[in-house]
Amino acid sequence: MRKFLTIVVALLAVAAFAAVKISVLCSPDNADALKWLAGEFMKQNPDIQVEIVPLSWEVLYPKLLQDLRSQAGSFEAFTYDVMTTGAVSFGLEDLGEFMKKYANLLPADFDIDDFIPQVLEESGKWQGKLIGLPFYNNTMLFYYRKDLLEDPKLKQAFKEKYGRELTLPVTWEEVKEIAEFFTKKFNKNSPTEYGIALMFPRTHTLFYMYLLFFGEYRNAPLGIMRHGTADLEYGEYFTADHKPAFNSEEGLKALEMMKKLMPYSPDPLGSDYGETIEYFNQGLVAMVPQWTGPYLIFKSTIGADKVGIIPMPGRSVSGQWALAINKFIPEDKKVAAFKFITFATSKWADKQKFLRFAVAPARMSTLKDPEVRAADPRVPALEVTYVSQTHRPRIPEEPRLEDITVETFSKILAGTLPLSMDTLNDLAKKWQEVLGK
Repeated sequence: MRKFLTIVVALLAVAAFAAVKISVLCSPDNADALKWLAGEFMKQNPDIQVEIVPLSWEVLYPKLLQDLRSQAGSFEAFTYDVMTTGAVSFGLEDLGEFMKKYANLLPADFDIDDFIPQVLEESGKWQGKLIGLPFYNNTMLFYYRKDLLEDPKLKQAFKEKYGRELTLPVTWEEVKEIAEFFTKKFNKNSPTEYGIALMFPRTHTLFYMYLLFFGEYRNAPLGIMRHGTADLEYGEYFTADHKPAFNSEEGLKALEMMKKLMPYSPDPLGSDYGETIEYFNQGLVAMVPQWTGPYLIFKSTIGADKVGIIPMPGRSVSGQWALAINKFIPEDKKVAAFKFITFATSKWADKQKFLRFAVAPARMSTLKDPEVRAADPRVPALEVTYVSQTHRPRIPEEPRLEDITVETFSKILAGTLPLSMDTLNDLAKKWQEVLGK
């Protein structure tokens, strides 16, 4: 009997110290940083095992929706793209209430007020509730070949051709001139085959790339007068009263500028994220608008001294990712997930993931940190971009709106649909049907 009791006590002890296991689904862009942070977290929390599961965007989003709708609870935490906020919000734990309940579990350096205000509002909140913690504050930056745009001979040749100095562009019209100058078809002495790498494929990429151009006109004084200030949940695609804003003079100008730039880019309609990174890496182009992450690739391939970074001409577009907890899991799993996501978004973690993995910071303390500012030349451009970028819709209907929009825009850019107000009005009517208006 005594032996039996000893075994029972031993088994109970093992069970008491058995680790709670949680799975965290994420975008591949976040995976390396999250895996490293999970390792650091488990050193401090041996009672919690964290599995990081990377899934491509095309797989991750449908999987999230399927699981949340079925309330299956097959994973505990996940990263979600800001534009899917409204669609997944119903299945996310209310972190504001959870923090009140488990305030003692927050890391000492968590400090929610340290998050960049616009980032916390856009990627962390939905209809007044805190449902996610900003993790990857992605935005688009403008990369250029510093060695080429600062070359004295090329600067002189540019001035002779265009009658002005070769300066860093602040408008898309200036980008067009520079792109033409660095395209061999229009300048036989160009050191690069093309001036700029553009990604206008018939995917969700085209939906956000459009805002790089539309945002400049939409947020200009005349655009604000016509459309009002954009609602953060609806973004710049909409007017202040939630009607389509792109079927306008501003919408036409954006598409016209996109078409103007296409001759200076290799295969703009067939290129996406990976291709444009390679064009810049291989020295095929002099400029590329890209997300924050590729900087480490450019730095290692081309060299930090040859890669310049400035804010996007006109306006950038946000592409943030937040960490959230599945609402349909047991309480002990929620607690474990809460401990991990607050650790992974703490001040310490925000700085480390930026320095080690180029995962763009979501906290003001990281941007102000002297070590960070000395180590990463993206910081000045990020500071400017975070307060001026444009936003995609976050409403639940976003995926459907995206599908019908990229179909129309790709046909306009390919020349199979006219670039006209009638075409944009037809698209706006389709939007109204989806929205039930």
